Amino acid sequence: MIIFLALLIWRFIKGTFEYERVTRLKLVLIPFYSIFMMVASLKRDFSLQTLALAGALLAVGLAVGVYQAKQVQVHVTGKVDQYQRPIVEVKRNWPYLLGWIVIFALQLAFEIYFGMELTGHEFSQALLKEILRDLSVLAFFGAPNAWFVWVLNVATSWAYAGCLLFFHPQCRAAVRHRHSQNK
Repeated sequence: MIIFLALLIWRFIKGTFEYERVTRLKLVLIPFYSIFMMVASLKRDFSLQTLALAGALLAVGLAVGVYQAKQVQVHVTGKVDQYQRPIVEVKRNWPYLLGWIVIFALQLAFEIYFGMELTGHEFSQALLKEILRDLSVLAFFGAPNAWFVWVLNVATSWAYAGCLLFFHPQCRAAVRHRHSQNK
């Protein structure tokens, strides 16, 4: 287990400093799915305390998401996909990694606040789950999460994607609606 976790950590960190393709899934679908899941989980666990904490987490998450997008490097490959959209790649860099660590620490703090005992095993399980969520779309969509995880994901994914789409027209072009093939 430790070797597997170490390999995933290495892959995650290495991937932060490599170019990856901009996709609709990451910049559009995941933020929208996260909103749906946040609303569903908040509805299930609704209280004034939850609402107040969610508001604070949204503010922190938005700040972290903007910070994560701060030094993203955008590379236009010069190629187009099957829908004639430019293929664009981004390298996330240090701010993304540091923001990810802050969000993970916040999630752990909330887990502890709501009663989880943090042993080495629970820490490694939580770390494994979060790294897998970042590396794998299947893990992202398949993992059950507490309301505060969804709130943080909404805030960071919307802020990060919003910054990329607002400040980098190349990213907007890469996720725009596809052109008709019959033109």
